[in-house]
Amino acid sequence: MARETGISQGTATAQVVEPIRTVPLEDLSFGAISVAQGRAGKVRVDSDGATVTYIDGVKPQCGARANCSPHPGSFSVFGAAHQAYEVSLPSQITAHGRRTGRGLVVGDLEMRSSNNPSLRHGGRLDGDGRDTFFVGGSLSVPAGIEADVFTAELPVTVSYN
Repeated sequence: MARETGISQGTATAQVVEPIRTVPLEDLSFGAISVAQGRAGKVRVDSDGATVTYIDGVKPQCGARANCSPHPGSFSVFGAAHQAYEVSLPSQITAHGRRTGRGLVVGDLEMRSSNNPSLRHGGRLDGDGRDTFFVGGSLSVPAGIEADVFTAELPVTVSYN
């Protein structure tokens, strides 16, 4: 019995795109604040940059000093034109006092893309392969906290969708 064989050729393809990268532009800042004696509170900076909310015993103390106003963090994203990307943020981080070492929780982290502000966890690069996104969040301040400058590293992971 003769065996029949068929021969065919397929194609293998690959598209190499520019690696996605991000560059920090401005740090997330909760500004200069005070806390009423014996009270705790929060300050919330929305990722849209338009809304700052002071809750319970926390009050703004910026006055006329420069660079003390609260604002969202901002990042530039570069990559392949028109590609969607995702941003991963931690659920919370801890800001430590430079002098006291005490920790304050930064939580409720959220982002907003300039190109696609309706997306909750990412964005889309424009025709030039660029976008900017903003990160907001809340700072919880316990009662009895001593005056200090608090800082934390904010890890941001960006990847193509």
